[in-house]
Amino acid sequence: MNWKGHFKFLENKKISWILTISLLLLILFLGIQIRVSGLSNLVDPTTGDYTPLALDPYYFLRVSETLVENDGTLPEVDEMRYPALKSGWTNEILPQSTVIIYKIMKIFNPETTLRYANVLNPVIFFGLGLIIFFFLVNLLVKNKVVALSATFILSIIPPYLYRTLAGFSDHEAIGMLGFFLAIFMFSLGLHYLEKRKSSLKFSLILGLVAGIATMFAIAAWGGGAKFLFMIFPVAFFANWIIKKDYSTSGKYLAFYSLWILGILISAKLFDYGIVQVAKTYMLNSFGLLTFVVLLYLLFELINYKFELISKKYSKYHELIIIGGIFVFGGILYQLFVGNFVNLLYDFILKIVSPFGTGRVGLTVAENKQPYLNDLISQVGKVFFYTFFVGCSFVGLKISQGIKNRKLGALFFVSFSFFILGILFSRISPESLFNGENFISRAFVFISFISFVIVSVYIYKTSSFKVETRWIILVAWMIPMLLGVRSAIRVFFAIVPFISLVVPMFVYELGKLNLKIKEKAIRFIGWMVILFLIFGILISLQGFYNSVSYQAENQQPSYNKDWQNAMSWVRENTVEDGLFLHWWDYGYWVQTGGQRASVTDGGHFNGYWDHLIGRYVLTTPQPEIAKSFMKTHQVSYLLIDSTDIGKYSAYSSIGNDLGEKDRESWMSPFVSNPEEVKETKNGKIRIYRGGTTLDSDIFYSSNVSEIFLPKYKASIGGIIVENENSEYSQPIGAYLYNNKQYNLPIRYLFVNGKLVDFNSGVESTAYIYTRIYDSNNGRMIDSEGAAIYLTEKTKDSLVSQLYLMNDPEGKYSELELVHEESPFPFPFYYGGFRGPIKIWKVGEMENILINEEFLATSGEYGSLDDLEFKK
Repeated sequence: MNWKGHFKFLENKKISWILTISLLLLILFLGIQIRVSGLSNLVDPTTGDYTPLALDPYYFLRVSETLVENDGTLPEVDEMRYPALKSGWTNEILPQSTVIIYKIMKIFNPETTLRYANVLNPVIFFGLGLIIFFFLVNLLVKNKVVALSATFILSIIPPYLYRTLAGFSDHEAIGMLGFFLAIFMFSLGLHYLEKRKSSLKFSLILGLVAGIATMFAIAAWGGGAKFLFMIFPVAFFANWIIKKDYSTSGKYLAFYSLWILGILISAKLFDYGIVQVAKTYMLNSFGLLTFVVLLYLLFELINYKFELISKKYSKYHELIIIGGIFVFGGILYQLFVGNFVNLLYDFILKIVSPFGTGRVGLTVAENKQPYLNDLISQVGKVFFYTFFVGCSFVGLKISQGIKNRKLGALFFVSFSFFILGILFSRISPESLFNGENFISRAFVFISFISFVIVSVYIYKTSSFKVETRWIILVAWMIPMLLGVRSAIRVFFAIVPFISLVVPMFVYELGKLNLKIKEKAIRFIGWMVILFLIFGILISLQGFYNSVSYQAENQQPSYNKDWQNAMSWVRENTVEDGLFLHWWDYGYWVQTGGQRASVTDGGHFNGYWDHLIGRYVLTTPQPEIAKSFMKTHQVSYLLIDSTDIGKYSAYSSIGNDLGEKDRESWMSPFVSNPEEVKETKNGKIRIYRGGTTLDSDIFYSSNVSEIFLPKYKASIGGIIVENENSEYSQPIGAYLYNNKQYNLPIRYLFVNGKLVDFNSGVESTAYIYTRIYDSNNGRMIDSEGAAIYLTEKTKDSLVSQLYLMNDPEGKYSELELVHEESPFPFPFYYGGFRGPIKIWKVGEMENILINEEFLATSGEYGSLDDLEFKK
């Protein structure tokens, strides 16, 4: 059967494009339909309007609302954020984009609300980004089927879903539109430079447009745009070095210069300062290569024209120029910008820890440095290993352009080893390659150095010819591979490249197999390709099922309790009231409660996160917390039940610079009803759990002296006996060196009362309700759960005020004015659950104001010795 004849009509470009666009629209429809399927979950019953899906979108929503209220302008000061600092507003364009969408939608439906436009914002920009992504892939791969396949994969691959769902109106969706657009325009410019008939004028235009697109990407999502300042300089430099033609050097210089100039010129269009953009994106560790590449090209052209480097050393002129730029550029940077040594150190640090090593950044879950297994678990083994081999295949395509075949093979091996080093040097915490030990770091270093040495050697000893698209793909690939080991949140920006590489590899593998003359080998090749396609299709089915279920059932983090609590805040608190809480809830209070907060998720002033962690939430001295509140003129204190689980995060941020004096955690212990022992007049309960000790324990009795070292010893259980409604002193089962030590615990909190037994280990057994599922349905055990409060945590504000309701009256100036929870008591159900509590802060006449609490920087733990009481 002549299949080619049946499909000959596809050779008609017009028909081919009509079919392609039709399929692209179907993919768009599918991706959008998935992302809006959970819209009904986003309705806030207290307002009857839509609410965002995640935390940060509440800030951007409030900015949009402020723009609408003020006819498109923003007040000079944002009164809701850090009132004492008189902070400004975000420069990002997301809020303006929501307002534009809102105005357009109102033309067709006057009943449209701004909040409805806001929750649809990410879906709209997901769709626009998907269209640009299709054309970008088609430009790089030169095949519509591959471009459609990559676009379809991106529309359903799980890591790309959440941040493009309806309601996740943060900057990622519009940011990826800018990211794809910038890469498309820059790649188009590089492809055009290859053409002999290309004009200087058009090179200038393409460079300028690519610069404006890059500035758009910055204004859309500054964090994602940082990748561009690694990708573009590498792509341009490699393209020039490989295809060096001094007759076209003017066009190369014009294109690259106009790209930089386009960014700086258009900065004002997006309300950014030129100096601000240059420092943030071109003169820091991320954008270090931007001006370096420009200087290199300038110096090389000058050397070519004036022969500044003698013929004796002309063979090494590239290395000489790079060395000169490093030395003189470093001097200029040191004189006019900042510390050059610190810049280099930061460059290396960003590769290892892109979100730094600061306490706040590392306690944010999405900033955690992942392992390779984290990515594999999200995309599946078939997809990951196809991607991995596909990356190596890109190296093979480049090696085929090297004239010397042996050197080509050497390049392919070193390139594959380099990829292996980046990805597999941080597999899992239990692996030999855990990313932290010497072997892991040596693996990365050796793979990188070997690749650089081999590449330089081949460049100096062999001729080569490489297509621009493969150069762009490698330049895009390296930051993406480094991103795999950087932070969980970066997976979102990585998966578009994975979506591109997987179908491209299958397509190129098919092309390669067609060239094989041996029938048996070609047959085996087709079997491998069919097996690969089958595995990918099975993975795609799993992707679709997963994202469909997740999208339809996704609930906003601003849940019913928060919706009701903020409704109460809007109606029952003073409009100029200031809320104090852990930073997580700032945007909810500002947007949902319409009240100002001391801190929020923007970390505009990270030092205050430390102050709240140390001097409010974990402080054992009530007068310190009161002094902080009085200094900031706080009106209300809010604590959410999740603050119990977050204790380890904010206590570590609250540490001083020396010992981990505040770092601790609140660990749950559970009583199994079947293990409860009935006695004549009561019962004995065993609460099982397990946690390491946060402090050394020295216990002395008449029999012996016991020492249990912190971080090595642990507690595995708590025993509590109740007889005739009287509780005996709780016993802790401590473990060290395979021995169990049953020691008395001094304090017991049960039935709303704190009991002091006057001796024992300085800790508290906090007893509360457990709800659990059984064969008889959901059961309530009023004393079924416990929290072990250590010496560090038992006297903290969170323990004393939130858990124990101020049993000793130490916080009498704080009046509990609202609790929001479906249950009137805290309980354990897969974790601690309890009410949102809000206290009104009253007069504190005997408490001193300390202006030091208003400082925006300082040494951690340095305010301990201030006077807090009159």
